[in-house]
Amino acid sequence: MIVGLGTDLCPPSRWRHLVERFGAEKMAGRILHPEEAAYLLGGNRDRLPERLAGRWALREAFGKALGTGLDGWSWKELRYINGRLWAVGALADLLAARGIRTLHASVSHDRGLALAMVVLEQ
Repeated sequence: MIVGLGTDLCPPSRWRHLVERFGAEKMAGRILHPEEAAYLLGGNRDRLPERLAGRWALREAFGKALGTGLDGWSWKELRYINGRLWAVGALADLLAARGIRTLHASVSHDRGLALAMVVLEQ
């Protein structure tokens, strides 16, 4: 049974500016799980702002699907690699307590926008 659905949009131009100003490693490290950051930073850096915008939108969409915002969990407790979304740490415990067993996510980039959608299932 679906218990949560969230979507969000984010412009990569915002992330392009932040990466130029503060550096890719710092910006990725601020919001991403270490494994996810390593995955993104190890790939093609030309598309990094688009991918960071998608990951930002993904976390916003997840908060909307959960209905809590950031209450009780950190963005770094989500991992999205190769189209799969996992929760770790306190977030995994929060999801288990709510009976949420399956996470679905999709991220897409097109025409200056990144879109993410998250579905939570019991």
